[in-house]
Amino acid sequence: MNEPAPAKSSRRKQRAFGVITALIALVLALVALEICGRIFLPGARDLENLVIRAPGNDSRAYLLKPGARVGFRGLNDRFEKPIDWQVNDQGIRSDRPIPPKSDKFRIATFGDSEAFGWSMPLEKTFQRRMEKIDENIEVINYGTPGYNAENVADNMAEVLAELDADFAIYLAHKNDRNPPLTYSPILSKSYLLVGARFAYFRLKRQFFRKSEAERYSPESFKYFAYQVDRMISITRAEKVPLIISYISRRIPMAFPQLHEFDVQSLKDGEMDLYQPGFQVGVLNLEHGWKKYPRVDFHMGQEGHRETAEKLCLMISSGRKDSCVPPYWRDARGQ
Repeated sequence: MNEPAPAKSSRRKQRAFGVITALIALVLALVALEICGRIFLPGARDLENLVIRAPGNDSRAYLLKPGARVGFRGLNDRFEKPIDWQVNDQGIRSDRPIPPKSDKFRIATFGDSEAFGWSMPLEKTFQRRMEKIDENIEVINYGTPGYNAENVADNMAEVLAELDADFAIYLAHKNDRNPPLTYSPILSKSYLLVGARFAYFRLKRQFFRKSEAERYSPESFKYFAYQVDRMISITRAEKVPLIISYISRRIPMAFPQLHEFDVQSLKDGEMDLYQPGFQVGVLNLEHGWKKYPRVDFHMGQEGHRETAEKLCLMISSGRKDSCVPPYWRDARGQ
């Protein structure tokens, strides 16, 4: 016998009620997780307040927000006192405007969150420490959290053409071989989604090791080498010497794959800057990154101090009180 129509209707209503109840429970759970994220992940909002989507077809995806002022409270570690992330009106981490030209020896630094100075107040970053070592220099911080090698090369292409720079530094990190990040102004407002993304990458790295295999794959090194080629070509075109400084011993594994540059001249910390024709060199900063305590998975004060000292020693050809090449000092009679 067929089931009576009222019984079928009642079951359909029960199923519909169950689905609606499940959906309401899911929504409430997500809302609860979002509230928990806002309580336990305050750094997520700090990141959202720091950046904006890049205009048009800009391949960098996002930029530092001009005029931003963020009290960063830490993402993995909770800081006792927020770090002041200050961005000037030109979209550069600085508390002062950058004029088109300078009488000082101008150094432009590029990279990801390490170059940005993620866990350091502005005055404690290696850029400002370099300026304290030598008052004849101006060090501009173009570091941007999350940027990979491709984003850095794009950044160099955008700013060096209009910047009266005398020198460029790329602080290379092992993460720079990862694919570039994407940015959604809508999704980035959710603490839950931002937190889930960071949790996913951490679990993937710690438990599945898949990201490590991808990061150290031949394809990743070819990708990185291609982007470094681009950086060298960009700085060559602008006649700006480049230092590739790195905090991971695996970074040099990509150098033999460079196809537009004589790899033999990529010497680690050994270069002659007595001639203006110098183009590119390499500096190993792994010691300072590994030896000293890190803050929120980034270099702490001692790491930034050693980075500043080593960079100045390399640029000045061994002088502890200088951050300019000998040819520049000779031209100034210093």
